[in-house]
Amino acid sequence: MAEELARGGARVVVVTSRGPADMQLAKQERVNGVELIRVGGASFTRATHFRRAWSYAGLYPQLAWQVWRMGAVDATVSMTDPPMHVAVMALAAYRAKKRIHWAQDIYPELAAELGVFSLPKFMVRILQGVSTWALQRQHDVVVLGRDMQKRVIARGVDVSRVDVIANWSSVKKADTEDILAKRKQLRWDGKFVAMYSGNLGLAHDFETLVKAADLLRGSDVRLVFAGEGPRLERLRQAMVPFEHVSFLPPQPRMDLGAFLGAADVHLVTVRRGLSGLVVPSKVYGILAVGGPLLYVGPLDSDVAKLLQSSGAGVSVKNGDAEKVAQTLRSLAGDPTKLAAMGRSSQHLAKTFTLANATRQWSELLR
Repeated sequence: MAEELARGGARVVVVTSRGPADMQLAKQERVNGVELIRVGGASFTRATHFRRAWSYAGLYPQLAWQVWRMGAVDATVSMTDPPMHVAVMALAAYRAKKRIHWAQDIYPELAAELGVFSLPKFMVRILQGVSTWALQRQHDVVVLGRDMQKRVIARGVDVSRVDVIANWSSVKKADTEDILAKRKQLRWDGKFVAMYSGNLGLAHDFETLVKAADLLRGSDVRLVFAGEGPRLERLRQAMVPFEHVSFLPPQPRMDLGAFLGAADVHLVTVRRGLSGLVVPSKVYGILAVGGPLLYVGPLDSDVAKLLQSSGAGVSVKNGDAEKVAQTLRSLAGDPTKLAAMGRSSQHLAKTFTLANATRQWSELLR
């Protein structure tokens, strides 16, 4: 997005962390027309909640200083991470002509729901109060969907200042030959593959998938998990008894189109109670390659409504492992329905493009 805005004639400056210690990234550089400023502090890590929090804590003052010294810029855009970053930017960027917060998640509610920290309720209320104060001082808050919009409005932000702009995917649909070659390479020929690709994080419902895997013993369905995250090892241990379940490391971005296209159906999950707090971004990449979806999560969420209205996938409520297993068995034996879902998915992908998002963002910034 930053590069697209720069190509449109804007001067775009991104202030970010230096990344992992082994990356040795420059403190300042220009990339595709975008000025990058990387600040120091503790090297970012997801190893433990404490070390991750420590990484964030060291970033706040340095990010704030870089924004403060820029003065009365035309606009600042604060991101969700680090959590509570919006509160720091509400102070550091008060001279900006326009302050925008781009919410990918909603904190501190998400962290509390996931059990990331064990704080007394009054402390959570204090953090929420600070976050609400900061959100109300933004000229605009950009959210990813209607559920998230409702959450922000409930915080007291005026509805006229909450804009829905969906994310997108840069994944390109691969040619049929590349997809077939990838299936052959992965030894998936003649198998029905249900894939979960992406972050194996705390916000996702894997318990339902483990129970479904048990019910799928002896079927033609093979479950593949590709990615990494805090739930990886626990999930791997839970799946040890099942020969039809396998794990792969994260795939190279340049190869992602063929890899995603090689699966017959894609699994997307969100834990119960997280509607509007988080949006599963992997959906956009799946749509981009024309992949049918099986969503396991709250049925009143934006994703479930999107799949129901478009026909690009099937939604199953949390905990209904029998429905998950039944749906996968049914799709494995119905290539016509699977193809129709794929066509709907690819048609829907035309809505979630970088071009559409850039147009909306350009209008908002003007």
